[in-house]
Amino acid sequence: MIFGNINNICDIEKVCSKSIIKAISYLKDNDFVNMKTGVYNIMGDDIIAQVVDRETKFKKEAKAEVHRKYVEIQFSVLGNEIIGYARDTFNNIICEELLEEKDSIFYNEVENESDLIMVKGSFAIFFPQDVHRPWCICNQQGIVRKVNIKIKMSVI
Repeated sequence: MIFGNINNICDIEKVCSKSIIKAISYLKDNDFVNMKTGVYNIMGDDIIAQVVDRETKFKKEAKAEVHRKYVEIQFSVLGNEIIGYARDTFNNIICEELLEEKDSIFYNEVENESDLIMVKGSFAIFFPQDVHRPWCICNQQGIVRKVNIKIKMSVI
């Protein structure tokens, strides 16, 4: 997992692949406040962006997830949220597996979970071994607008 802010990405090129740099540049170069929600192709279906508005919820109500075929970048546009994060120990009990349909495995409980505080401009890059629990309340419940970018592992 890589955590940062879009306004301070000077060293990101030293540690990330060209496809991740392309996605980060897309985040930096677009006005997501005024963009309609929906799915946008960045590089065919190899790199796609989803602009999403959703209400935060209590952490116990949010499912943790992991993806195996994609790297996912979550970028905070408006509002604050907590994203729970942990490396997958493969000891977590699966509550739902949708690998074929959505490239997702969901867990209710996660070992060694930490919290990332997402504010405007924050981004987190989750790799296939990174469990993340998005949309959790930070201070008070509210609507969060964010962009999720999915990058196929085959182009990493």
